[in-house]
Amino acid sequence: MNYFKTLPVALLLVVAVPVASANAVVEWELKDDSVSLGMNGVSPHVEKTASGDRVFRSDMVPAGTAVSMCNDAGSCSSETLNVTGSPISDFALATTPSGVRAYFKRIDMASNTQAVYSAACNDANCLSFGAATIASTGMQVSKDTKAWGVPDPVRLPDGRVRIYIVESPSLGTSCPEKVASYISSDGISFTKESGWRLENGYVDTEVLRAKDGDWVMIMADGPGCTSASGARKVQQLYVSTSTDGLSWAKPQLLTSTDVGRLDPTGYEVSPNVFRIYYAAGGSDNNFSIKRATMRIKDTAASGGVGVTKTTPGKSKSITCVKGKTVRKVSGTTCPKGFKKK
Repeated sequence: MNYFKTLPVALLLVVAVPVASANAVVEWELKDDSVSLGMNGVSPHVEKTASGDRVFRSDMVPAGTAVSMCNDAGSCSSETLNVTGSPISDFALATTPSGVRAYFKRIDMASNTQAVYSAACNDANCLSFGAATIASTGMQVSKDTKAWGVPDPVRLPDGRVRIYIVESPSLGTSCPEKVASYISSDGISFTKESGWRLENGYVDTEVLRAKDGDWVMIMADGPGCTSASGARKVQQLYVSTSTDGLSWAKPQLLTSTDVGRLDPTGYEVSPNVFRIYYAAGGSDNNFSIKRATMRIKDTAASGGVGVTKTTPGKSKSITCVKGKTVRKVSGTTCPKGFKKK
């Protein structure tokens, strides 16, 4: 049954409230799917295809990255990723002005560095790719640098490409990780943007939606964070929203401490419903890939699905329309492409 088609019209308008509204908080939930994927590893990246979900992940294979095709029932079969040169990790894809490119982290033993590279895909599935080039010297550090990497390339609404990446300028403190971003007009050469996208120990970011005025990101908290007692915390998953991809709302907690969860990836299945893959594991450092569904929280007991809570503030709400889409916006200006009703 389609989750949203069964809702009354009045509730559909509530669901359409933009999740990035300045004074509105939309509650999200994430529930594990009842599937057993049979895949190990970390740093998964999923691409939705006509044949199913193609899942790349770092799995200690000779190429550094393994890949499988998974159907809706969770049955996965291995594919071959052709990699020349040294092994790669943190693999991801993005559509650039010149076509689809692969982005990944690679260690160069000759220079004793690790860096983010990109390469043009040789085929539609990107199971092989051409010569790799460093995305930016700003994304090149010593191979021994900890709490760094996991690049997330995203195509912006205007066609440019942004990479979100974890940096740790203050190692030795609790939650040292910060999320930086680099921007490119061609998807090949990147320049660092000023400021931080997220601070206080968030890592493994994955942008699930990047539309004008309407962004959604899932992430984990960092392994560098500690509990009040000083013990290392079990990593959990969070969700955040933004209107421009630069300033993000305080992340909302999605999961519990029953198991460590990190490296989320995913895509939007239907409005405000996302299929998520993530790495799960414990203190033994044995990680497996799990699948889940994230959606606006069912708060029927409080009056409906996707109930929006309004925080105190002086901003007023206006109604904006774009075709058949209706949105309530806090403030006096509609998002790009929308008109005030």
